[in-house]
Amino acid sequence: MKCNFFGGVFILLIISCNQNKKSVQTTKEAFDKIEDITGVANWQLIDGADTSYLYFSRIGDVHTNIYQFVIVKGDSADTRLNTIVTNNDTVFWKWENKQWYLQAANDSVMEWADAGPKENSAYRFTKKDSSHISYRFPNGHQAVLTKTLPLSSFLVRVKYDYEHGTNFANRDTIFHPHKK
Repeated sequence: MKCNFFGGVFILLIISCNQNKKSVQTTKEAFDKIEDITGVANWQLIDGADTSYLYFSRIGDVHTNIYQFVIVKGDSADTRLNTIVTNNDTVFWKWENKQWYLQAANDSVMEWADAGPKENSAYRFTKKDSSHISYRFPNGHQAVLTKTLPLSSFLVRVKYDYEHGTNFANRDTIFHPHKK
């Protein structure tokens, strides 16, 4: 009887080890999950009175460039390059002077932690729908990312809007016919 009991425990242990191996993401799979949320797209980040833009551009399997910029007089300005890269099977987001590491990612949520001295500093991005991502800071503050037009179209329309006093770069006005 003891042999059957220990044999059953051994089989359960082997099965649970195999299941754990399947749940671990490779770095490529983690980047796939990040791309499921952000896509290769331009996002408007509205945080209170501040508005900036983030353009996510995946380069290969395990590298993403994030171009962060603001619009000044109809043109992109103050452009900064941030990256999501891997180091020893850990995915890092280098954002300005900060470095975060990926704690978890699935089809709709990615959670990052500060790689610096702060603990329990989770930055959470939640995909609400195909055009909106909620961005929660560690202190509970929230901002919203809204998908814009493709980057080149967006920049051309922003410049046109600035020069002509129109509002065609705003995604909401493009697909609705104007009433005469």
